[in-house]
Amino acid sequence: MIDDTDIRIIEELKENSRASFNEIARNLDLAPSTVGSRVRKMEESGVIKGYKPVIDHEKIGFELTAMIHITASAEKVEEVAGKLESNKRVISFFEVTGETDMIAVTRFFDREDMNATLKSFQKIEGLESTETHVVLTTPILDGGVNLAQLIEEL
Repeated sequence: MIDDTDIRIIEELKENSRASFNEIARNLDLAPSTVGSRVRKMEESGVIKGYKPVIDHEKIGFELTAMIHITASAEKVEEVAGKLESNKRVISFFEVTGETDMIAVTRFFDREDMNATLKSFQKIEGLESTETHVVLTTPILDGGVNLAQLIEEL
């Protein structure tokens, strides 16, 4: 279980995952060794799974982001999911409840790229339908949950 100090460390890492233990310790009025040992403990327990750069996909050419709702035949859901998960344009993938079976978050260079990918999806055996929602704005992207606020609410 994590405590308030762990949460404060996580919040610091969410702001800047490249911050040194010394910097985090200074911001939280802790000893650097305390920060280091707590981070290592959270890594070992799987609370912290890794550190990634935040990429501006538009700056590297991906002009379109879309969320594709997918319906598959009941006996082919797993097979369809496997094929979609491995598609190079799928950046996040979820099996969900509701009117659709899956949601794929995708990135495309342009409309032609999106069209070609959607056509390839339609060729997947067992895939019954797709509904594509092009993202117009991204006010929050992987903002995460403010753990300190969440715990205060409990």
